[in-house]
Amino acid sequence: MSRVWVPEVVFTPTDDPTWRLSQVGYDPLRESSQASRFAVSNGFLGIRGERSFTRGRRGAFPNAAYVAGLFDRTGEAGGVPVLLPIADWLQVHLQIDGVGFVEDPADAPSHRMELDMRRGMVLSDCIHVVGGLRARTRTLRLVSLRDRAIGLQLIRMDMLDGAQEVVLEASLDGAHHGLVHRVTEPGLTLWRTRRSGIEIAITTAPTLKIDGWTSAPRTVGPLRSVWAWKTQPGQAVEFQRIVSVARAGDDAAAAAHSALSRAVRRGPAGLVADHETAWSERWACSAIEIDGDPAAQRALRFAAYHLNSAANPSDAHVSIGARGLTGSDYGGHVFWDTEIFLLPFYCAVWPEAARALLMYRFHTLEAARRKAARLGWRGALYAWESADTGDEAAPPFSIAPDRQVLGILTGTREQHISADVAYGVWRYWIATGDEGFLREAGAEILLETARFWVSRAVPEPDGRRHIRNVIGPDEYHEGIDDNAFTNLMARWNIYRDVPPVSHPAITRVRG
Repeated sequence: MSRVWVPEVVFTPTDDPTWRLSQVGYDPLRESSQASRFAVSNGFLGIRGERSFTRGRRGAFPNAAYVAGLFDRTGEAGGVPVLLPIADWLQVHLQIDGVGFVEDPADAPSHRMELDMRRGMVLSDCIHVVGGLRARTRTLRLVSLRDRAIGLQLIRMDMLDGAQEVVLEASLDGAHHGLVHRVTEPGLTLWRTRRSGIEIAITTAPTLKIDGWTSAPRTVGPLRSVWAWKTQPGQAVEFQRIVSVARAGDDAAAAAHSALSRAVRRGPAGLVADHETAWSERWACSAIEIDGDPAAQRALRFAAYHLNSAANPSDAHVSIGARGLTGSDYGGHVFWDTEIFLLPFYCAVWPEAARALLMYRFHTLEAARRKAARLGWRGALYAWESADTGDEAAPPFSIAPDRQVLGILTGTREQHISADVAYGVWRYWIATGDEGFLREAGAEILLETARFWVSRAVPEPDGRRHIRNVIGPDEYHEGIDDNAFTNLMARWNIYRDVPPVSHPAITRVRG
């Protein structure tokens, strides 16, 4: 086999500290929040920022990976659909002379973790001392912005001292994530969601190199590969794992195999280069420079990094949940935040992503019509919490700390969502002049949401129409009559004119 290294430079973070988020040392009590900040995502595949190497089971958080659109009803949260995690494809465990290599604050006091926002990846660097072994360990992880099905994990260990027997096990753990296991073949595992019937396939290609030479694994199983060797001072060991993930209603396995074949041909160095080029293109469209305030510059780049990470312009059937793909809070559901807070960014710097987000609302328009009809109104009332189908996904109740059952009313009463979606449609049109979108989807959304408000705003003896018994955007007050934000947005929605275009059926929107 050829003696090939991944270039050292890939493990070196960007020099400018305003492009980096750094964490030195290790606090297990803060690991969960740190994992959200250090998450990597490409709008299809996301992985939280827990440490992927030499981490034992003692009080450790599992690596959580997510795929956009992988929703299923689990019986929790009132039976509403929730975003399911996929298998942990970053698991690596070490044994040194038969003793598990567990990292805790005493093991790795030099541990440093870096989110390199310019390059869209997470790096770590630390010195480990275990028994007679002392090693410098560097890691890299990314999910490709060029080929969204692909993830990459690299681990470089430089043995500084000690001759020890080492066993490295790389595994794929997904048995407890609520997915039904269907097929396991060499390099491929296939699951299906229990109720929604969505297939998820994961294919992997792990490799271990010792001093640049490929080492054959001692054991190869359906979900794990194991290598064993004896370390020597000056020895360099590099673990490489390429993973591909496919989500499909039918043959996910074929899609995953195809993506993995592409990635293996490029190799780790090629995947890193392609990913960095894609991020450079993103930053060319979305970077803002601030002089004289490094903290503000870093904060702005951090916000833009996560916004760029969250969107996938290639998939018009998913949107961005409240936590993106950085975690499962709120069940991965989509709220009004997407159209009101996120969409302006995409309209300005990434209109293809903005269009895909609004097409998701178009594809869920029938569900919005069903909700309005079920509650006795016309037109379209969008779900306050939306998942894959667009049907209402807000849980009907929650359990308080004192075990009381508390009703959740936002799913029926927080109705400004329909005007928020319409507002997003309008702002996208103003920003882009995309007549094709207006004809195919946008005008219908504007018309159907306006029809809802006309039926919802009931005429009363005072000669005015009122919208009673709603929850406003603050969510602290229930059963409000004529909430200011809701009324203002409803009126805006009803009277919004569509700019003249060639299609006569969409020249004007009136209730």
